[in-house]
Amino acid sequence: MRFRRRLWGLALLILVCAVLALLAGPAASAEAKDWRIDSMDVLLNVQDKGDVIVDETVTFTFEGNYHYIARDIPTANYDGITDIEVRDASGAVLPEGDTPGTYTTFKEGDLQYIQVNFDLTDTSATWVFHYRAKAVIQYFDVGDELRWYVFDAETPVTIGAVKATVKLPGSVPSEQMTQAVQAGYGVEASVSSPAASTMVYQASNIPPYTNFWIVTGFPKDVVKFAWTPTRLAAFLIPKIGFLLPIAFLLGMILIWRRRGRDEPGTVFATYVSEPPSSLSPGLAGALLDEKVDTKEVIATIVDLARRGYLEITDTDKKGALGKAVTIFTRKKPLDDLKGFELKVAQSLFDGKHPDQVTTTDLKNHFYTHVQPIVDQVYTEVTTAGMFQGNPKKARARWFGYGFLAAVILGGLTVIMAMADLTGWGWFLLGSIVSVVIVWVFAPHMPQRTAKGAQEQRKWEAFRNYLRDLTRFQDMASAKENFEKYLPYAVAFGVEKDWVRRFEDLSVSSPDWYHPPVIVPFPSGSGPVTTGGLGGSLGGGLGGGIGGGIGGGFSLDTISDGLFKSLGNMSSVLTSSPSSSGGSSRGAFGGGGFSGGGGFGGGFSGGGGGGGFRAG
Repeated sequence: MRFRRRLWGLALLILVCAVLALLAGPAASAEAKDWRIDSMDVLLNVQDKGDVIVDETVTFTFEGNYHYIARDIPTANYDGITDIEVRDASGAVLPEGDTPGTYTTFKEGDLQYIQVNFDLTDTSATWVFHYRAKAVIQYFDVGDELRWYVFDAETPVTIGAVKATVKLPGSVPSEQMTQAVQAGYGVEASVSSPAASTMVYQASNIPPYTNFWIVTGFPKDVVKFAWTPTRLAAFLIPKIGFLLPIAFLLGMILIWRRRGRDEPGTVFATYVSEPPSSLSPGLAGALLDEKVDTKEVIATIVDLARRGYLEITDTDKKGALGKAVTIFTRKKPLDDLKGFELKVAQSLFDGKHPDQVTTTDLKNHFYTHVQPIVDQVYTEVTTAGMFQGNPKKARARWFGYGFLAAVILGGLTVIMAMADLTGWGWFLLGSIVSVVIVWVFAPHMPQRTAKGAQEQRKWEAFRNYLRDLTRFQDMASAKENFEKYLPYAVAFGVEKDWVRRFEDLSVSSPDWYHPPVIVPFPSGSGPVTTGGLGGSLGGGLGGGIGGGIGGGFSLDTISDGLFKSLGNMSSVLTSSPSSSGGSSRGAFGGGGFSGGGGFGGGFSGGGGGGGFRAG
C-alpha cells in the first residue's frame, strides 16, 4: 500500500513537471525573440538637378518568428520621395501586396512607410530599399551641400556596420569637396574619397540609440538649382512675412483717409467763451472724443441738477463700496425730458424709488442701465448728423476685421508650421504686427461728417476756454458762468482746471447741492464735518482746492464735497454683483532604427532619416 502511494506520488510529480515544461517552452521561446541590423550600405547618387537616387542595402538577423520589416522615411525637409521599389538579395523587385514575399507603401503625416512582408524564423535576410528623394540639395552663397541622416539616436538594436557613399554628378576633385560626420559617443567614423566626385563614410559596432549623420559639400554649379514647391515656399514665405505689415499699414492708411478721416470743415476760432450750440454736455463730450463713458453720464446728472430736476445731498453715513452715502431727490416731473437724458433720470428714479434714491440703492443696480444709456448717446449723436455712422459700431467692426485677420493669418501659419515650411516664423511675426496695425487703427475709424467736423472744432474751442480760462477772459466776469458750465467741464474731463480758476473768487453756491453739515466747535477745537474730504472721478474729478470755511459757500465745499460725491457715484453707478462676472468696472535632428519606430527631422533641409520596425 505504501509502495503504491509512493508510485502515485511520483507519477503526479512527473505530470506536474511535464505541464510546467510545456508552459515554460513558449515563454522561453518568446524571450528568445530578437532582431538586429548586421549591416547597412547606403548609396546616394546625386542628380544634376538636385534629386538623390537612394539604394539602401540592409541585412537583418531575426531570432524567432517575424512577419514584416517596415522602413519609415521622413519627408518634411524636402519635396518627398518617388520611384519606390524593394528588391531581394538577388536584385529581383518584389511585387506590391500584403502577403509574404511582397511589399506595400503608405503614409502617416510626413512619414513615408515601406513595409516588406514575409514569414521568417531564426534566419538572416537582405533587402534593397530604392527610392528617389526630391530636391534635397541645399544651396548657399559659397557652395552647396547634401545633408543626409543615415540613422538617429532612437535605434534600439545594435548595428554591426554602416557605410554611406555619396556620388556627385560630373568630375569634382576630392580637394574641392568637404565632409562632416556626426556619430554617437564612442563610435569611430572614417571618411575617405576613393575617386573624384565620391565620398565614403563608414563606422562599425554601433550600439543602440546612437546616431550617424553626414554632410558633403561641393562647389557651386555642380548641381543645378531648380525651383520646387518647397524651395519656392522657403523663398516667398519670409518675404511675405516682411511685406504683410507694410501692406496692412498702407492699406489701413488709405482706408482711414476714405472712411475714417473726418470730412473737411471750415477753420474756427481758438476759443469761444460760451457753448457754441445747443448740444447737451453728454452729446458734446461724445462728439469730441468719439466715445461715451461714465463721465458723460455724470455730466448729465449734474446738468439735470443744475436745471432743477434733482438735488444732490451728501451725508456722513458710509454705504456702497465703503463710500459716503449720497442722496438724489427728484424736484419736478421728468415729462419734458427726452432721449438719453430721460433714460438717465428714469434709471435714477425707477419704480421702486420714484422720488428719492441713494447711492446704496443704486449699487449693483444702475450698471444695468449704463449700456442702454451709452447706446442712446451714440444713436443721438449719429442721427444728429455728426457722424457717418454709429462710432461704437465703426470701432467694433474694425476690431472684428482685425480678429478675422488674426484667424486667417493664424490658420495659414499653423498650416505652414505643420508642413515644416521654412520661414513660417517670419510669417507669424508679420501676421502679429499686421493684426496689431488693424487694432491700432480701429479706435480712429469713426468718421465725422462735415457738420460734425465743424461742430467738433467749435466745441474744442469751448473746451480750450474751460481748460485755460485765464488766458481768454477776465475771471471776475467769468464767475457767473461757473455753475452753468460745470457739466460741460465734467463731460470734457477738465473740471479740475475749470474749478481751479475760481479758487480765490467768491462764487455763489449751487442750490442743487447740499454738502455735509459743518458743526462749529469752541475755539481751539476746530470745525468738524460730517463728510470726508478729497476724492476723484476716475482721475478727473478731484479736490485739493483751497478756501475758507467761514462766511458761507466756498470752492472747498465743491471740490471736497461735490466732486468726492460725484467720484463715489462713478464707482457706484458701474458696480455690479460679483456673480455678473469679473471686475466691477468695466543643427541636426533625425530619426533611426527601432523595433517599432524610426527617425526623422533634421536641421534646415536635408534628407534621409527614418528607420525600421519589425514584427
